Amino acid sequence: MEPGDWVYCVNPHESVFGWLGYIDWIRPPECKVIFVRTRLNQQTLQSRRMLLSRLEPAGVSTDWTSSELDALIDLALDTRDEEWFRELAARKGGERVDTAECSADAGA
Repeated sequence: MEPGDWVYCVNPHESVFGWLGYIDWIRPPECKVIFVRTRLNQQTLQSRRMLLSRLEPAGVSTDWTSSELDALIDLALDTRDEEWFRELAARKGGERVDTAECSADAGA
């Protein structure tokens, strides 16, 4: 993992368990994570120092529901993370991702 990577907290003993965020900085074995979505998919903006061992890259999960993928796609657009948007859209499958649409959405 490195700064900028999207991660989930996977330690059930943490108050931010299941939350989605991105890594701000890393000083092993710790890092600072800016959490933007709760486990219930509610928006938040909280930063926490975390042990790297309590995090999992967001791209690891392959069992997202269609509505979860939609929420993550919206988040990728909100944060203007085009690479993550394309990865998520490809996972959703069957839907064409148009470069012009992506650029227009990201600028909105």
